[in-house]
Amino acid sequence: MHLFDPHRVFRELYETACSRAACEFKPGYKSVLPPAEIVRLISDSMFTQFAQFQALGTSLDWHREQLAYNSASLAVITSRETCFSCIRRRPKYNFPCGHFICEHCIRTFCHADESDPWLFLPDVCLICSVPTPGLSIRLIPDTCRTRVLSIDGGGVRGAAPIGFLKAIEDEVGIPGYKVQRLFDVKIGTSSGALAVTSLDVLGWSIEDCMTHLKKFAEAAFPRSSPFILRFFHDTPIFPTVARLLAFLHACLTDSKYPSVGLEKLLMDTYGSACQITGISNATEMGTHVGVTLTRADDGQEQPTVRAATAAPYYFPPEKMNSHGKFQDGGITHNNPACIAIREAIALSHDETEPSIVVSLGTGSGTNTGGEPSGMFYHWFPLRLWRALWKPTESKNVWKHLRSHYNQTSSINFYRFDLDFAEDEPLLDEVDKMDGIWETAHQNIRGSPDLRTLCRRFRAEFFLFELDERYPPHFSRGAYQCTGHISCRLRAKTPEYEGFMQQLCSKGACIQLGGQVLEFTPEDVQKNIRFSVHFSVPCLDSPFSVKLVEEGQGLDISGSPFTAKWLIRRQGLDMNFGTTDHRKRRAFESLDEREPKRRKRWVY
Repeated sequence: MHLFDPHRVFRELYETACSRAACEFKPGYKSVLPPAEIVRLISDSMFTQFAQFQALGTSLDWHREQLAYNSASLAVITSRETCFSCIRRRPKYNFPCGHFICEHCIRTFCHADESDPWLFLPDVCLICSVPTPGLSIRLIPDTCRTRVLSIDGGGVRGAAPIGFLKAIEDEVGIPGYKVQRLFDVKIGTSSGALAVTSLDVLGWSIEDCMTHLKKFAEAAFPRSSPFILRFFHDTPIFPTVARLLAFLHACLTDSKYPSVGLEKLLMDTYGSACQITGISNATEMGTHVGVTLTRADDGQEQPTVRAATAAPYYFPPEKMNSHGKFQDGGITHNNPACIAIREAIALSHDETEPSIVVSLGTGSGTNTGGEPSGMFYHWFPLRLWRALWKPTESKNVWKHLRSHYNQTSSINFYRFDLDFAEDEPLLDEVDKMDGIWETAHQNIRGSPDLRTLCRRFRAEFFLFELDERYPPHFSRGAYQCTGHISCRLRAKTPEYEGFMQQLCSKGACIQLGGQVLEFTPEDVQKNIRFSVHFSVPCLDSPFSVKLVEEGQGLDISGSPFTAKWLIRRQGLDMNFGTTDHRKRRAFESLDEREPKRRKRWVY
């Protein structure tokens, strides 16, 4: 990379901004140093660091040297808003020492696993150099789009999404591959919050998650109640009186149930030190987890989940330190799909939409369409309540969300829900959980939507990247492109071997235009890397790469592509160097390319 004169660089790019900033210092600082002196010191520091950079040889080494030099000063400072490793980006990962690091610095300064290029292994905190043994952070490949999971709230009906997830895991059919690894972003409300934190933060299996969800429900909804309420409830002629007294009891005590049992079980399960932004199983899986509250903020895992399950009427709100009181996020976002999509877009550095959005409902009663009866049904307060509540129902939220995305949207939407023959079970009917789970699991098994979704998941294990040694160039009336296709699953693992064996037995292949790349038994023991060469009329022309299984072709992750999008995502257009200090490999002749794999052409 060409090195410019640092004096001219400072004068042209930084001097005016530094002068303006120095003049805006608080009055107490002006008596110490005048603005001109501050600017001079900044420029001298820049020139000194430039000389150090030249002596070290690379900007990467220089940056590491600066972090080490300032580690003592930075060790006592923490921020959730700014990554102190680069002082440029919002951080994502909370290290055990308390420092927050951004994804970009993880990719830049941490070494990747030898067999997995997307799994990074930080040895120490980049800011304070505290050792981090056993820490691993998985990042999403540059050319992949995110996959989103949204789980509704619903008390004991939260068993339904667990049943749906079990059906998805079975249909994907890769031995030993947990369903939570299929998604990159997960957002849950109420019981859905318990599900996503249990699956990702704790790394439980679907079966363990269902078992513990029942324990949570039994602890949250004890069968004991005051004697007077039990008396009227057990007397057939007083059901209305029993309901009225139960409502009055909840108003006087601020909740229908005490929160002590649920809080104790949550504390025993998650512990007091676990944080939702901390390093966990989700970090190793490369997933981002969120729960909805009345107000969004981070806190310790146990009170965060406790607040996420504080359903009005059933439980009192949870106070979280000095942030105020929080209640169940289902009050305003029982279906958090729109929040999940916004978070997925925000996590992408270029605001790329996710490729898959799966929304799991907790069921609702069947509306027969008849005219309801009752003395007070048309009473104004009840009509107002229905008018306010109806738009927030999960089904209506989903319809509203889908109406915002037309047929040209690249997002693939899937919604799985239950329609109960009568009224849906109440949030506290614990004895119905097993039946709800089984109904949900059986209802979608074999459905066309489930089959297509899971085929799409299998296709998105593959990704395509342009070969940075041969950037797209215009020749013979088109842009000539070279790239390779690889798999996010890695060789020497049971999941990869099982997946490759399935593809070989089915005669599956990768298809790009007329090129067909077939899987062979040799692929089971090594990481696949299909090299391809093709041309496009312009850099904005879309092209698709598909996995074809049993005659059905579905796009791999990120497909359909454009060369322009790939160039931007891979940073191949940064002529003055990349922000991650990556050195590009020297241009090689066509004769030096790796040998071509066996392929055939379809005309």
